Amino acid sequence: MSSGKIFISYRREDTSGESGRLKDKLEQVFGQANIFYDVETLEAGLNFDQSIAKALNESKVLLAMIGPHWLKVEDNKGVKRLQKPEDWVRKEIAEALKRGLRVIPVLVNGAEMPDQEELPEELKELSLKHAQELTSSRWNYDVGELTKVLEKIITKKPEPKPEPIPRPDPRPFVPPIPKPKSWWAKNYLWAIGGLVGFLILIGMCTSTEDQTYPALDETQDTLAYNSEADIGTQNPEGNEIYNSLQLDNQESEPSQPAVDDPDFGTIPDISGEWNLYLNGEKVSIFAFGQTGIDVAYYEYDGANQRTGEGSGQINGINLSMSYFSSANNVTGTISMATNNSGQTWEGTIYFPASGVSAQVQLARN
Repeated sequence: MSSGKIFISYRREDTSGESGRLKDKLEQVFGQANIFYDVETLEAGLNFDQSIAKALNESKVLLAMIGPHWLKVEDNKGVKRLQKPEDWVRKEIAEALKRGLRVIPVLVNGAEMPDQEELPEELKELSLKHAQELTSSRWNYDVGELTKVLEKIITKKPEPKPEPIPRPDPRPFVPPIPKPKSWWAKNYLWAIGGLVGFLILIGMCTSTEDQTYPALDETQDTLAYNSEADIGTQNPEGNEIYNSLQLDNQESEPSQPAVDDPDFGTIPDISGEWNLYLNGEKVSIFAFGQTGIDVAYYEYDGANQRTGEGSGQINGINLSMSYFSSANNVTGTISMATNNSGQTWEGTIYFPASGVSAQVQLARN
């Protein structure tokens, strides 16, 4: 019996990065317990069929994530996976339609709704469903529109009540201790009176006879001035500051061997960890996964915290990827090329919202 979960159905070779980002956003609104995402919520001890059936029993909505390659992904024998009855994505959507769940197609990064002729018999109903769009360039807006639809079906998680701000008890008023008066403050009148009397006594004893004073020698009134030496003359060398900057040469490890693809020829293998350099300085690590020409990655900072992700494709010597910074909540694109069979990649990262671009380089970690 359904309890109000959201089931995210996706194909890893097609929309893995976008599905993970969507899951994180929906968990903030509906709670982690109300999102089924097969990689993280597959129950131990159950096979995949049992786990899918259990999750659909507890769900009200299935989001069918459809990217540009959703129909085209093939197995190692060249057979399109969607046309195989044992394909998990096909099973998930077909079972949801059979159970009468609300199935919402989500078209990712410009994907189009498949025609009925392209779908297996049990999925033809999917082409009649109203779809939601989800693009990297307007990610927050599209996720917000999808969330509005889901809020009509799934209950949002309760917001925690703010904790009261603790107020410290006021300190009791302690009057200041008066400072003792000094001896002068206590006896200044007596001291002034005594000084006046002493001056009067001296005046009475002074002779009134005229007194003569010797004339001052004019030579004693002459002042001699010695010019001071200029500080700059005494210290002609002065002080100078020299700054030097040196950029260490970055040495990359040998690249992994290339992958042979029957449709695209020899494709560089970029799976594994790579250092990302921005304008010549290392800023993060990209951890790649690859299936043929399709790649996906997560970005980690120096503290091994995940800060970004994206996906894309290799076309000959060119590498094109989407980019999302979860640390700054901005999206962009990365366009790179290699001139040494995939040992290093160089190009630009571009953020369309601000119009900012920068030079980037990938080298093996």
